[in-house]
Amino acid sequence: MSSTPTTPPTFTIDRPRLEDVPAIARIHVDGWRVAYSHLLAGEQWFGQEAVDRRTTQWASWLTPGTPAHDQGIYRIGRDAEGTPIGLAASWPPGEEQPVRGRELSILYIEEAWFGSGLGRALAESVLDGGPASVWVAEENPRARRFYEKLGFTPDGAARVEEQLGNIRDIRMVR
Repeated sequence: MSSTPTTPPTFTIDRPRLEDVPAIARIHVDGWRVAYSHLLAGEQWFGQEAVDRRTTQWASWLTPGTPAHDQGIYRIGRDAEGTPIGLAASWPPGEEQPVRGRELSILYIEEAWFGSGLGRALAESVLDGGPASVWVAEENPRARRFYEKLGFTPDGAARVEEQLGNIRDIRMVR
């Protein structure tokens, strides 16, 4: 019996366009569901209300001339058909005394693409291999392991996200 070699999934990385906003909002909310459903509950985080809020947010971020657009670096991953399957964003840290000049602010991909290299490619596309910080939920071991593979290590800083039900985030740097 012969086996057919499997071809790794193919994806491309490019700049998101305003017409991508509905798909990006869906990926963002679904990414939150995967990452935080064990910590958060409710329609406001994972339902249509969240998709609507993210749609408005992403439309603002991707509109040229807005501060978020002009300070941010945004990329999306697309499958072979051109459908958005992941997203990443980086902007200057919001901390008073940042430890790095860039922050990996957003990184979510569809679950079917976990392990494909898409997450790494998206992260590097917004960080360009340079030093950065990232805040990650302390109780998200999968994400922490992923960031460690990208060269990030915890630096001892932590914060509590009160608006998210007191989720404790730790800062990782590289």
